[in-house]
Amino acid sequence: MHTNKNKYTYGHTALLAASLIMPLSAMALGTTGHSLELKTRGIYFDRDFETDSNDRSQSGLGLQLNYESPYFADFIGVGVSGYSVTKLDASGRETTDVLSVDNDGDVQESFGQVAQAFVKLKYQDLAGAKLGRQLHKSMLLSSSGSRAVPNTFSGGSFEIEPMKGLNLYGARYDEWSPRAESSFEAFQTDNSADGAIDYIDTVGASYASGPFSINLEHLRAQDFLSKTGLVAAYTFALPNSSTLKFTGGIHTSRDDGKLFVTGAEGSELDDEDLPGAINGVTASDNDGQGVYFAADWKLGNVELGAALAQFDGAWIEDNFAGDHGTNPFPTGGVLADFSNRDERVWMLKAGYDWKDYVTGLKTILSYKDGRNAKNSVDSSLGEADENELAFDLSYQLPMVKGLAVRYIYLDYHSGKTGRLDGVKEDETDHRLYVDYSYRFF
Repeated sequence: MHTNKNKYTYGHTALLAASLIMPLSAMALGTTGHSLELKTRGIYFDRDFETDSNDRSQSGLGLQLNYESPYFADFIGVGVSGYSVTKLDASGRETTDVLSVDNDGDVQESFGQVAQAFVKLKYQDLAGAKLGRQLHKSMLLSSSGSRAVPNTFSGGSFEIEPMKGLNLYGARYDEWSPRAESSFEAFQTDNSADGAIDYIDTVGASYASGPFSINLEHLRAQDFLSKTGLVAAYTFALPNSSTLKFTGGIHTSRDDGKLFVTGAEGSELDDEDLPGAINGVTASDNDGQGVYFAADWKLGNVELGAALAQFDGAWIEDNFAGDHGTNPFPTGGVLADFSNRDERVWMLKAGYDWKDYVTGLKTILSYKDGRNAKNSVDSSLGEADENELAFDLSYQLPMVKGLAVRYIYLDYHSGKTGRLDGVKEDETDHRLYVDYSYRFF
């Protein structure tokens, strides 16, 4: 085990050195095909909880400087990104939101890191790969973009396109950098040691042809959790240039070995309620499944959507401790997962593009309602209903290229009897983002 870790550390050091030297050497020959972009984000979170002592607000400034080379000899290239976040203000409960809490219990003032540093490879137009620190986005694992900077992963990924419309992909990561942290960390569960999960694997296939698409993906957090997801969609062209898209999906989550013990997933499972269970010792089990059907209709500037999901057992969102935002259900909430045992969830949304009145302005209003959620061990120990209202306003300022403002209002409520970890206390959030990007070349 230690030998492998040392190899990874040595590999990352060598990769970082190459990623810093090669871009400078390449750019000296000219900027054709090179990309250098600065991204800035001002972010403000104001969070009001049912328990007043949890109330807090935090604001910060995130910076990203992203460089990516072309493919040299049409085969190999590099990319490197530096991230930094600086605290602007913080009040109320001191806990990790925009920034993390340091060893003194205070919200840290700032941090910086080399968040991406990768070598990219390709073979003609058939296959590609990345080795090193990188962003990831697939059905069951994603780099969350809801904070000042996104989280990134360290390892390797690949894509193969053997025929038009068919994409085969996969990845293995041994470390990640959380979105509010300055360093890369090994994976763990909620009650294990750092690095107990040796790696996260994903492998999948997607196919698209005309109005039809399908995606199958499997994820494994070694010795902890495995997931499989299958999603298919079909888009109908209707009169007046309108479209109607139907999407259906089925997702499972299963325990995957010795690390899945009582308390390993403390925020979603109630396995500590099992008679005689010892936290961190007693073997637990998980056999969750969720199915959904969604419909989305678009006509001109108007978009309407609806979805219904039903869960058998509890579907676990977090793939490892600290993982948030990888929820493939259209009924998934922002403040809560809405994927508890036996829960039925429906969602309605309405969006409008105000370009005929205000160029660049868009709004989306959505409502999610979950009923009959049960304690994951014993339904007699707890049940709950929950709902979330979300209003999302985005504005691309036409007078300043690259400048955008986004405001999100979230209002979550639950009614619970007994105990059910997956249902949260009432919460109201105001989230403001001011994003600006500038591409040098």
